[in-house]
Amino acid sequence: MSDSAPQPPTRMQRLIRRPLLLILIGSLVLHLLVGLVLGSWKIFSILTEDETEMEVVAPPAAIEPQQREYQMKTMRSQRSTALSTQIPIAVDQPSDLNLPKIDVPKPSTDQTAIKARGSASGIGGIGGGTGASGGFATLFGNTSPLAGALEGTFIDFKQDRYREKAPQEGWMEAGKDFLRNYQLREFRKFFNAPQKLYATHFYIPIISADEAPRAFGVETLVEPSQWVAVYQGQFRSERGGRFRFVGTADDILIVGVKGRTVLSAGFTESNPGKWKADTEPSFSGPPASQYLPKLTVGDWFTLAANEPTELTVLIGEIPGGEFGCYLFIEEKGVEYEKTSEGRPVLPVFKLKDFSRSDREQINRDHYPKRLDGQSFGFF
Repeated sequence: MSDSAPQPPTRMQRLIRRPLLLILIGSLVLHLLVGLVLGSWKIFSILTEDETEMEVVAPPAAIEPQQREYQMKTMRSQRSTALSTQIPIAVDQPSDLNLPKIDVPKPSTDQTAIKARGSASGIGGIGGGTGASGGFATLFGNTSPLAGALEGTFIDFKQDRYREKAPQEGWMEAGKDFLRNYQLREFRKFFNAPQKLYATHFYIPIISADEAPRAFGVETLVEPSQWVAVYQGQFRSERGGRFRFVGTADDILIVGVKGRTVLSAGFTESNPGKWKADTEPSFSGPPASQYLPKLTVGDWFTLAANEPTELTVLIGEIPGGEFGCYLFIEEKGVEYEKTSEGRPVLPVFKLKDFSRSDREQINRDHYPKRLDGQSFGFF
């Protein structure tokens, strides 16, 4: 018996002993074969594809600037001529012509449709102006801003800001908070008319209280009671000096300078503030109503020459019915003519010179007054 050394395994035998490696090699060979077949077919398709004919279109000739402008003008002229020369349809028997029914939507009372009511020709009153600067002049101000005017905001205390329910508090409570700081945010929980008005003086005869919501464009949304209009902005005196306001109202007239009350006139039961006049009212206001309170004299305040100063004028009507407002200004050291009862004939407070319609409106009550006083508008 001979001892012979075992033969080393062949390469195939070693490969068979490793099945995983065999699978990988087989997969690689298969992918190479598939790729070779697909690549050959693609090359064959490209080589045998019909040649595509391409047609090159010559670019249009450039249009000279002058020619382009002439063509544009010609096109516009033709378009406008076509629109203006449309021939209307003429019918001998209109009753025989059937036309589709057109439904015209009713005017909306939504806040987005609110517009102030007034006259473009100017009607005097508080607003003043003639409307020549745009917008409409109403008794409570112009619908568009005027130079030197105060911006007015209308507040209704019977509705919340969303017009969904009645607020738990009204003017007397909210007005007390407002008079502490003269900030309009104190009225944010109540309904504020979207339309602003711009007033240059505050002299208006007794009128129906519903004229205010009408002027602010909310007469269909607001009953004419428990409302106020707050006008805010700046004023100034060209030469400076010491001044005080004098006035009366049915119901409310309150004036604040630099956030401090200097006059509270009208019916005292409708004024929530603590301000009191130094002297009891003694002179009658314009002969507009037997119920109009006497003139209240305000506190003195100082204006530096041409220095802009914060001013607030608040007017309002609480129970409803009628409304009126009369605001004058007195300068210290000036000698004014006096009436037979001893009342000084004071200038009507104004932020710009009166127009002709303003003068006619203000003079209708024949109440002695001055219209030539200085204008306090800040321009």
